[in-house]
Amino acid sequence: MKRSLFGAMVSVLAITAANALAQTGEDWIARLPQGPGRAEFAANCSKCHAIGTVTAKPKSAADWDETLAKMKKQGLIITPADEAAVRSYLLAHYQAKESAMAAPMPVAQGEAKVKALYPRPSGANQWPAYGGGGGNGNFSGLTQINAKNVARLQPAWTFRYGTGPSKAGDQGLDSRFEVTPLLIGGVMYISTPATPLKPDLKASITAIRPETGEVIWKYESPKGIHGRGIAYWPGDAKTAPRLIFGTDEGYLMAVDVTTGQPARGFGRGGVIDAYIGVASEIVGESRRSTFTIPNPVTIWRDLIITGARPGEGGPPQPRGDIRAFDARTGRQVWAFHVIPEPGEANHDTWVGDEWRDTSGANVWSTMAIDEARGILYAPTGDANSGAKGPQLYSDTLLALDAATGKLLWHHQLTHHDIWDWDSPTPPLLADVTQGGKSVPAVMLTGKHGLFFMFDRVTGEPLNGFNEKPTPRADEPTDEVWPTQPFPDAPGPIARITMKREEIPDLLPGMKAACTDFWDKNGIVVGDLYAPRQSSAHATLTYPSPVGGPNWGGGSYSAPLGYYFVNVQNRPVYRPKVAGGSGVAMMNRNVPAGPPPPRPTGPRPPQGFTYPANGVNLTCGATPWGELVAVDVAKRSIAWRVPLGITEALGKAGLNTGAPNIGGNIVTAGGLVFIGATNDHRFRAFDAKTGKLLWQSVLEASAHSTPITYMGADGKQYVVVAAGGGTAVGGPEMSDTLVAYRLP
Repeated sequence: MKRSLFGAMVSVLAITAANALAQTGEDWIARLPQGPGRAEFAANCSKCHAIGTVTAKPKSAADWDETLAKMKKQGLIITPADEAAVRSYLLAHYQAKESAMAAPMPVAQGEAKVKALYPRPSGANQWPAYGGGGGNGNFSGLTQINAKNVARLQPAWTFRYGTGPSKAGDQGLDSRFEVTPLLIGGVMYISTPATPLKPDLKASITAIRPETGEVIWKYESPKGIHGRGIAYWPGDAKTAPRLIFGTDEGYLMAVDVTTGQPARGFGRGGVIDAYIGVASEIVGESRRSTFTIPNPVTIWRDLIITGARPGEGGPPQPRGDIRAFDARTGRQVWAFHVIPEPGEANHDTWVGDEWRDTSGANVWSTMAIDEARGILYAPTGDANSGAKGPQLYSDTLLALDAATGKLLWHHQLTHHDIWDWDSPTPPLLADVTQGGKSVPAVMLTGKHGLFFMFDRVTGEPLNGFNEKPTPRADEPTDEVWPTQPFPDAPGPIARITMKREEIPDLLPGMKAACTDFWDKNGIVVGDLYAPRQSSAHATLTYPSPVGGPNWGGGSYSAPLGYYFVNVQNRPVYRPKVAGGSGVAMMNRNVPAGPPPPRPTGPRPPQGFTYPANGVNLTCGATPWGELVAVDVAKRSIAWRVPLGITEALGKAGLNTGAPNIGGNIVTAGGLVFIGATNDHRFRAFDAKTGKLLWQSVLEASAHSTPITYMGADGKQYVVVAAGGGTAVGGPEMSDTLVAYRLP
């Protein structure tokens, strides 16, 4: 998932507006180094951020300056004196060493030949790729665990990678444990992150015995590994299989599964520098510290195909190109420019040099591959740019020739994105019934909550793709594109608006207080694609920049013809703003200049929320989280149920739903398994009806996507990573990978 500090701010603001327990970060603030500016930093940054997220990764002076400027544009009110103190404090304690930014990747093994210590994987590859395979179907044909016996499911084993439990809260993107394991030939493979909570603990690639959780081997990476999964290349007669993954600072690594060490022959010592080729002479090494290859990458035949996470700053930045590398040597084979360059198709949609050194339109989530046809499906994010046009290929589903990178077809799902909606859900490939015929389809939704289907060969829409007028701004602006594409059916799968009378009444006085806030602030609720803010009135818009759906994506059951996806229903409240402030929380055209004077007295409320006994509840309509099933053939919602609880409310919180991020899987046993919610639960639902059949309490929330497999002992297992944190998590963190089976 791409995430800069701005992304973290938007996410945490959305959390505050959602319903989780207030995350004060007091434990982490207490750990801040003493020194001038400490108090100003804590006071100004802890209101909207988990402090651990802010300080998790050192930055250059230029990056910290850019971050502070961005925060002011997004609404931070700070005096010049406080800003100077905060900047000095950050540079004194959290500044990246300039020499380290361009430091080469340490080479652990060089080119020395290492003896094979472990056999090549053999037998069935039960979960060979993130999403269960190249099509991201997240489906298993196993039936040992089914709707009749799932209530008897119990823990089988727990693996810990070394941080232990804590209440420090989210430590930033690179420290999140969101992995979906691979199950290759009877061996489980995972990545684990490093964390500032335990500086001596290195990120790793670990091989695990799937019936017991026992470690077979472990490779400790010299650089941090963030990601939701790793990728597997099966090798050939001469080359052993490899695990492929990106690290901090733009490196791409390969580890030999027969040695547990960097793969000989891949780049230099198992490493290639993927930052090379995307940073112009103007950008140089200045943005290496914020550039990574997002995990998991995509494997097709002997190619490693990557997206990019170049950061979210405005130009000049590294490009977010899609590239393919040789799985044996690491040499680049092709590149697709997600911001089209001169002479390329659709370059004329950009004006002048607005295209140059723009970091956006990158794939920061997961791609899909039609292995038989050799077609890659890539969902891109927003453009990180204030360019005036539609900003192709941002927020676009791209279909590329996997062998050459040639564009086959594309559909832009959001024009000129000012909402930070991206297209983070992995495309899902399946053959579906349309008009009595089987059609090869690609399904995709996004933070906006719209569900699209296309013929994955021709790109023809299967459920409509019609441009419709969308809400305009209250003041003249060219920021809001006049139309956006909508499917004919189904309707939105997440909430896109609310009425005043839908304010929840969960505690005595809540409805009255929220209604009073609504009336006093003159809130106007916009429809889908309404501007985020206005100089004429306060605004409330749906979905938030966290969704709707997010990177967890969906699953598909061919026997039922249902697509399953979890969503959040989280409003964004913005007070009335001064004229000329722009119409979007992510506005990138706000002119530079001093911030407005800081108001005296207590800080204003953070938004449309109701605090009660340490709980900060959104005033937005319930349910705040849902699990949704789409009947693909009928193009309608089959069912939708609340997902998650608000435990602090007791019985009143049992149907509120909860903030959630992560994914689900579906099985032939008629079950949908999902963690995702910030309430520490792992659940199983009846795939036909949405009825909750089983749940287990975890040490921390499972913001990940589970897998299931048949062990060598004849038992079916379900495994989920439960690390807590993320953009929707509470303060509880853990390092657990938990397996369940029947007794």
